[in-house]
Amino acid sequence: MDRYTKTGILCAGIAAPSADNSQPWRFEWRGDDLDLRIDASRSGHVSDTRYVLSDLAAGACLENMVIHAGSLGYVADLQPFPQPDDELWVARIRWRRDRERALPEPLAAAIEQRHTDRRFPWRGPITTATQARLDAQARLIPGQRLWWPQTARERNAARSVIRQAETLRFKSPTLHAELFSSIRFAAGWHTACEEGLAPMTLAVEPPLRPAFQAMRRPAVMSVLNRLGAASVLGWRSAWLPIRLSPGLCLLVIPSTARSDVLAGGRALQRVWLQATLDGLSVQPYAAAGVLSLGFVPVEPAFQQTLSRLGSALHDLCAPGYGLVFLRLGHAQSAPRDRSGRRAPGSFGALP
Repeated sequence: MDRYTKTGILCAGIAAPSADNSQPWRFEWRGDDLDLRIDASRSGHVSDTRYVLSDLAAGACLENMVIHAGSLGYVADLQPFPQPDDELWVARIRWRRDRERALPEPLAAAIEQRHTDRRFPWRGPITTATQARLDAQARLIPGQRLWWPQTARERNAARSVIRQAETLRFKSPTLHAELFSSIRFAAGWHTACEEGLAPMTLAVEPPLRPAFQAMRRPAVMSVLNRLGAASVLGWRSAWLPIRLSPGLCLLVIPSTARSDVLAGGRALQRVWLQATLDGLSVQPYAAAGVLSLGFVPVEPAFQQTLSRLGSALHDLCAPGYGLVFLRLGHAQSAPRDRSGRRAPGSFGALP
């Protein structure tokens, strides 16, 4: 495998999504073998307890690399978590050339196009054929599946679960601090940044931007929460966009084991790339699933809320564990604002 091919594989992996654009990946080449590791300096925050979000991002990164390499005629032999006592070592990938299996890989064309779109409203419909294609991509990763709300009761219950989780991100001082620490306000509202969330990607309406920026201060958020701000923000950031979009699905994993979360990230990326090929805009909502797993140490005052959240989500999608909701629809135009990426050399030694 030549240097150009190796660099292309890394760039495909780096293009994957990660929680708050944290990009928690490290790479190390050993000949034609590639080690994928979690970057300890960009992981392990409160919502990433037990590396749930980092494993999810690593799975998406891994799948991008597998898809890109497959389009070039390379097969990946994967060894997840090769050394159990090294919790940051996610996978070793052994690449081998197999010209007989060099089949076209349509998803590869969507790797650079894929993005998060937080705008709304979106148009429909999400056809049964589209749903079938997305379902098929999730099932290509063993044990993974999508759940789609079928009835009005299920749709209302799903919106309620997502809204409760997003509201908690503003109510809990711990989660509030984590959320706002990822937003790079110094970039302003018209400039992208290579790491973290640029404010311009958040789709905050111009009149509300000063108030939103002030909310990063705990004292301000505390005062506003006494007036019900967290509930309003949960309604604005989750319930309303989902209500005004035609599609919603939930990625369900079979267990909470790290290997299944990693596989969930792989399935998530395949679904997202297929949605991109189908012309759909996508916004992920991970808070409900991640918080309901029970790993995140929030304040005691919110433990009961977490318990109710977990029970409600389990009632919707059992058997299994809901991990990430995806809001889907057709936007009128492509978004101009997208999150950037760090330079490839910052992720470890280049090939």
